[in-house]
Order: sequence, then structure tokens, then C-alpha cells
Amino acid sequence: MSKKTLNRKCCVCLNNNLNLNKLSKKDENDINLVTKLRTCISEIEWAVNYQICDPCTNLLNIVYTFRETCIKSDLIRKSDDANLKDDEILQICKDELPLDFAELKQEEAYNELSEEGDNDDGQSDGDLSNEEDKPEIAEYDSKKKKRRKTVHFTCEKCSSTFTSSIKLVNHCVLEHEMTVKDVRPFVCDRCPSRFCNSSNLLQHIKYHAAVRSNICTYCGKGFITKTDLNIHEKHHLNKREYECDECGKCFNTHKDIRSHKLVVHTDSDRWKYQCEICHKPFPIKSNYDSHMRRHTGDRKFECHLCQKKFTDKCVLQRHMRTHSNVREYKCKLCDKEYKDHRVMKVHMAKVHGVGLGEIKLPSKERKYVCHICPKAYYAKNKLTRHLYTHSGEKPYQCHMCQKKFNDKSYVKQHLRKTHNIDKDISENEFKMHYSDGGAAGNCEPDAMLL
Repeated sequence: MSKKTLNRKCCVCLNNNLNLNKLSKKDENDINLVTKLRTCISEIEWAVNYQICDPCTNLLNIVYTFRETCIKSDLIRKSDDANLKDDEILQICKDELPLDFAELKQEEAYNELSEEGDNDDGQSDGDLSNEEDKPEIAEYDSKKKKRRKTVHFTCEKCSSTFTSSIKLVNHCVLEHEMTVKDVRPFVCDRCPSRFCNSSNLLQHIKYHAAVRSNICTYCGKGFITKTDLNIHEKHHLNKREYECDECGKCFNTHKDIRSHKLVVHTDSDRWKYQCEICHKPFPIKSNYDSHMRRHTGDRKFECHLCQKKFTDKCVLQRHMRTHSNVREYKCKLCDKEYKDHRVMKVHMAKVHGVGLGEIKLPSKERKYVCHICPKAYYAKNKLTRHLYTHSGEKPYQCHMCQKKFNDKSYVKQHLRKTHNIDKDISENEFKMHYSDGGAAGNCEPDAMLL
């Protein structure tokens, strides 16, 4: 079919018997149809020269309006929640944090003057006039007492308590020889974290509230603080303003270049974190925490589609791509498409010789050996499939006739030959029935490895 013939058809339903509209046509809000299509269905490349019929245009307008309504409602809801949480945080600050240092000094001076007035025994005309003013002073005192709540600042070295943060700082500097920057007087009441000033504590409290009211204008992702949003949007802009002074590589954020210097240009002997079990060193705490979860078996990241659990968030994100058929990474040399960026890099290095020094190529080694027979495999899942042949277990079942198999590939062959179901047509349905989180995911073949 020629391009000219395709352009005369509706780009959605491929019907050419109806009235067609150009995608450049704009509505009453000055939004053209191609913008609506790209917004609602971003997986498809919509060309401006395409045309769309009237029924499909009406459906598109309904979908676009529904999407915009949902986004606006979500923003309003999050804004309302944020306002409520901000009011709660302000109330916490008023109740628990001390007054400003200047206000504290002013109040101390006022208290000293009040004490001097109380100790005078003589009663002159001036004293009588002061007596007349006493009710106002008492009223002022009562307001101050209502506003201020006593907060004790505890030293983290010797557990001494103080009534002001400045006294605690002076104590730590004089008694414990600490620098002013190292003293953290403000403590979170929900966790052991400490901070050097009250504004940092306020930001920290927002993370406990977990209200994501700062929305990215590029992808719609929500963030708790404005700072987190600004850092995230720098990755969208991809300006790479931070350059490493040792190797010349450029990065989007200060955090990225700091991590790069720690990992690449710092000797491993100077790395701060070390595993207590295997003594492996780590430059960044997040890497250390992730490693420790592997030792403890803590899998707190769960897939909401197949309930598989993982120790790392990045592994979960990589797993989520297996549930999708979107291949966003395309080789520029041979047009092959991949779901994972690293897999594409390996392909370019192995096939085209591009970036050989930048990426570590996987070495082929048959390290997974069957304990029943001499066979060995490159991957653990291949050994698992092989073990099914020894146990006689058939965990994969045809959803059409309930016949069972010990391998997913046999199910595909069976569907194609027996039920005349082509693999390409039924790919989504096949994944739904036979993904690793489905029939096979419920089995425990690893027990056979013991």
C-alpha cells in the first residue's frame, strides 16, 4: 500500500469512507489534533500529514478531556493535602521549636527588668505609676507563656540538656572540641535524625508527611520538596553543567558528580562504608544498604503486577520492563530495538565494536551445574528448566486445553500447532498466562538446587 493511499485513510480506524480531518486542525482552545494524539497515545509517532475521521475525532476529544480533568483534579487534591500538612507542620514548629534568638534575648532582658522592679522596696509616685501598669505587664507575660513552650536541647555526646540551641553549641565547642558545623541541636521526634537548623528539620518533617505536591511539568512525577523537583527536572533538560576536573565527564547535578568522584576517582581504601559480614567496601550509603539487604534477604520492593519481590528499586524497574513490550532503546547502526539501555550497549560493543572500553562484556561460563547429571548452563533459569525434566514437574499449562509442559517454549509450539494461535498475535495474552510471575512463579524449583 502506497504512502499516498495511507494518508487518505483515518490514521486510527484506517477507514476511507468517512469525512477526514487534518491533524493540524485546532479546537476552540487552540489545541490541534496531533498534540492530543501525542499526549494521549505517546507510544505511537503521529505524523502531521495524517488524517482522522469524525467519529475517531470525537473519541479523541473525550479521552483528552478526561485525561486533563484527572490531572487537574489530582493537582487540586494534592494542593489541598499539602496545605493541610503545612498547617500541621507550622503548628508543630510553634509548639516544639524555640523562639528566634533575638526574641529570646529580648525576653531575657525584659525578665531582668521585671525582677529589678519587684525587688525595689520604696514606693514613690513613679512606683505607684508602675503599679498601675502591672496588670498590662502580667497580661504581656501570659501571652508570652502561651506562645512559648519549653524545649530542651540534648547533647549527643554527654546527654546534657540546655534550654537554647546556642547554649548547646557553646557547650559542644568548649567541652567536646567540636566545630560549630558538626553540632546538630534539632532532633526529629519521629526518627533519630539531627539537624543544624530548624529549616532543615522542617524539610525533613515533610518527608515523614510524604505529600508529593511538587509536580514535574515534563513527566507528571510528584516530589515532596521543591529542591527534589529541581534536581529531577535537570535530568530532563540534560544540560550537563557539572564537569569533572579529573576526567572531563559532565553531569546534570552536583550529586551525580560527587558520586562519580567517590566511585571512580577515590581509592577504595578511603571508602566510608564496609560490610560487617563480607568486609566489602562501598563509597555511597545507598550501595551499602542495598548490599546488606542481599545478606539479610530483605526484599521490600514488590512488583504490583506479579507480586515478585526484589532487594533493589533499580532491579524492580528493570523487571517492570518485562511486563511491557515497549522497546525505547534503538541501535543507530542496525535498527535493532531493546527494552534495556545496558543490553543495547552490550549489543553495540559485541556486534559493532562501539564502546568496547566503556562497558564490561558478560563472560560466557557454564557455572550452573546440574547435581543429578553432568549438564551445565550459562544461566540459572536454564538450569531450573532442566531440573523440571528430572522431577517430572510440568508447571506451564495451556489455557486452551489444560495440557501441561515443563518449558514455556513448548507451550508456544503447542498453541501454534494445535490451536492455530500465532505467537505474534497472542503475545500479550501469552505473557499474561505464562510470565515468570504466573504459573512458573508460583513454583519453587530452586529447592531442587539444594
